[in-house]
Amino acid sequence: MRFLAFLLVAACVAVPSLALADGPSYDDPGMHFTAPEGWKKIQPPDDGKDPVERAGPVVAFVWHQDQIDQESITITTTPSSDDLDSFEHDEEGKLRSASDGTFIKKREKTALANGMPAYFIDARLTNQSGGAVEHYAYLVIDTKRTIEISYAGPYGKADADAVKKLFASLYVVVYPVRRDR
Repeated sequence: MRFLAFLLVAACVAVPSLALADGPSYDDPGMHFTAPEGWKKIQPPDDGKDPVERAGPVVAFVWHQDQIDQESITITTTPSSDDLDSFEHDEEGKLRSASDGTFIKKREKTALANGMPAYFIDARLTNQSGGAVEHYAYLVIDTKRTIEISYAGPYGKADADAVKKLFASLYVVVYPVRRDR
């Protein structure tokens, strides 16, 4: 999934149809996130699906786009009813297979500012040439889908506390049940 998120950011930079969107926020019926000032929002084309049915990156935000110190925040969703512990275990496995070397520094069960249970992951990903990327993520489930909000940036650029501040506006609620049935 991280590779897909990277491709989203790369494609949005290169393909005009994935233009930078107005406003630094992402909202759907189960979640809200506002990126800090200065981050550019990259929105993929609307696929017409209900947010609960989307699988993959739904939005990305970049800082210092196209520069060597580029950082990104990506929100990825997948329709699922997994429990939070299983989701964390699966995502940790995907992280380990996503790079030549993955070091999980910390994973902690926590809660978002609005009380929604979550996991916070702090990891470093390296490749064969020695390049390293800091990777931080909150993993959350809104009862209908798994949600991952992740940060990726050059090694040493940010720490867990700084990323938690970047993610401070994130809130996730139990996905509302449609009442028109």
